[in-house]
Amino acid sequence: MRWITVSAFIISLWPAAQSVAGDNYAERADFIEERLDASRGAVSLWQNGWTAVYGSAAVAYTAMALDADNDDDRALHYIGALRAATASGLLMLRPHPGAQGADPVRARPGVTSQSRLVIAETLLRDSARRTSSKRRPARHLRNVVVNLAFGGLLWALGDSDDVLPFTLMGIAGGEAVLLSLPEQPRRDLHDYERRFKRGPLGRNLRFVPRPGGIELRYALSR
Repeated sequence: MRWITVSAFIISLWPAAQSVAGDNYAERADFIEERLDASRGAVSLWQNGWTAVYGSAAVAYTAMALDADNDDDRALHYIGALRAATASGLLMLRPHPGAQGADPVRARPGVTSQSRLVIAETLLRDSARRTSSKRRPARHLRNVVVNLAFGGLLWALGDSDDVLPFTLMGIAGGEAVLLSLPEQPRRDLHDYERRFKRGPLGRNLRFVPRPGGIELRYALSR
């Protein structure tokens, strides 16, 4: 899609354009906040649920390692604890952007409508991007490579017979985390763009306020 831009520098219309734009900023930010709050439950369940699963696994593996009666089992359980702790730590260090709903937007009181919209849009896009990551082959490849690395560590330090099931279990766990990412943020971004990225005269025409005038944009679909 290509955009043809026609700028009409009508200084006298700028105050009115600013007022309309300000109202639109508030409406758009309200829409995003509502959607972020609506998806908070599913996103928080994903975030806190998997963090707890891997944290509990790290504790369980550590307990089994301390109770192991041979070096091979001890290596298996300590490496399992390290892998689980790494996964839990990554989830805490890189939490899902939508886990707090719209609270990060509301945490900035007193900002202009435009700044509020920028914060809300950024949060929504980051949240949708996290969901979309499960469709990127690189993320799945990274999961396989990381678990192969832990499998190689076990092969070097423990019983080689444990390597295959240990590695496959780790890959399956990582895939479960990726594939269970909530879809709602991605749908919310799609709904937002469909509703607000089209002008009042149709999907191809849009008025955009600019300093000193109004810019008319018309999209040519190919």
